[in-house]
Amino acid sequence: MEKKNYSCKIEVPVLASDAFDGINSISGWWAQNLEGNSTALNDVFTVHFGETFGTFRVTEMIPGAKVVWFCEHSYLDLLKDKTEWEGSSVVWQINPIKNGCSIKMTHLGLVPGKECYKDCEQGWNFYIKESLLKFLTERRGEPGVGIRARINVGDRVYQGTLYSKSDGIRHFEGDYIVLDVRTTDVERVTAVYSVLKHEKAGFTPTQLKGARYMMVENKPLCDGVDPFEDLLTLV
Repeated sequence: MEKKNYSCKIEVPVLASDAFDGINSISGWWAQNLEGNSTALNDVFTVHFGETFGTFRVTEMIPGAKVVWFCEHSYLDLLKDKTEWEGSSVVWQINPIKNGCSIKMTHLGLVPGKECYKDCEQGWNFYIKESLLKFLTERRGEPGVGIRARINVGDRVYQGTLYSKSDGIRHFEGDYIVLDVRTTDVERVTAVYSVLKHEKAGFTPTQLKGARYMMVENKPLCDGVDPFEDLLTLV
């Protein structure tokens, strides 16, 4: 059976030309840390998520209809094969529909069986179905700095963002929990050294044992569960 490339499709109530411009405004919905340009044919840009990065060249561009990004270099910090994305292409196709347009993204080369497939699938689903959608309709995307990750406590799943210690401490509004990460399985944290409250006075990444830390959204996923106390059971 032929392995299918990752693909995702959304419909948005905006003109195809506006969707095209939004997709190419990468720092507005995908990666806050962007180097280079992505708005013309043969432009080269690099997205950074902590130590993870990918460098892409714009190899095809039809304004309002299609754009293709070819991955020339990649360093996927959490994978055994850190260059797994190299040689793959991200293809965007835009088609007008009633009251807006449809956007289809296909990542050629990202197929089941690849080490990062499941985690990259979840990541792309978030960035396209949530962040890009919000960016195009509300102008408030959720571009990443670190890598979106998760951790399980029994059948409970906590979402958050994974950072390299070298990224420094991230400051967020609201209530977060910091996990000092011991081990990971791609984008799933599997063991931690400690669990800390984000508001702990004087906290800096240099205090951590691990090379990475995870900021967990302090939102209980089921009634009666305190996320901090729940995560402490993993230590």
